[in-house]
Amino acid sequence: MNLNDLLFEFSSKERFDLLKSLYNKRKKHKQIQTELKIPGSEVSRHLKRLIEKNLILKDINNEYMITNIGKIFLKMMDIFEVSLNHTDFLNKHDITSIPVHLIFQLGKLKDVEFGDKTMENLEIFENLVEDSEEFLYVITDQYQKSLLKEAENKMRAHSIDIRALVDNSLLKSYNIPDGWSRLFQDPKIFFREMLQKIRILEEIKISLVVTDKGAILFLSKDDEIDYSQCLIDNHESFIKWTKDLFEWYWQKGKSLQPFIRKAIRSKQ
Repeated sequence: MNLNDLLFEFSSKERFDLLKSLYNKRKKHKQIQTELKIPGSEVSRHLKRLIEKNLILKDINNEYMITNIGKIFLKMMDIFEVSLNHTDFLNKHDITSIPVHLIFQLGKLKDVEFGDKTMENLEIFENLVEDSEEFLYVITDQYQKSLLKEAENKMRAHSIDIRALVDNSLLKSYNIPDGWSRLFQDPKIFFREMLQKIRILEEIKISLVVTDKGAILFLSKDDEIDYSQCLIDNHESFIKWTKDLFEWYWQKGKSLQPFIRKAIRSKQ
């Protein structure tokens, strides 16, 4: 059996649906026929083809089950399905900023939605920050003054796990941006909190917010993050996927300590 022969089996929607039906549970011929609403003769024909290709097998109780190879290829088809739903977005943006192990998990993101209005996208970004209750993780290349007070309040309350990765270009001078000292009730305490909560990336090619309420992801286009298009979702699968993406970058982040030390000294 070669790859072309195997892929041909997935060209039939009925065989594809049959494989998905067997993914989590063994079933008898009659159960498959009833569930998929196709004639018994067609079920038999599809079962025979899939058995010949080692994608399913029949046990001693006359129940059909999917093989490990069948599961692997079915998961690959999930990746293709999600990718095809967002072909334009993925083709026009740099996906190399997403690690390979997470690319191979795209099949879990079947509910993810596409946003193509810049102002609405940024509003969702801000709303996720403001509405977060349990955790708030951010990767950004933008100095968003309007959100700093919200971040301070959440840090001071100690009621939420908040972390951020910021672009090296925002802090490379190690000077406090104009106006920061007037934004916080106690700048010194806030800067000390930042030491543990914020890290620096040499270069940021994605922007995201992930919270217990949902997540939003922006990718780069022509070497700049494109805020006019994004992926948005509040389902658990996308929240977990973007959390894993954040954690991958968090491990690459550098300490903010040099910036904090100078900031604190300037306030003394």
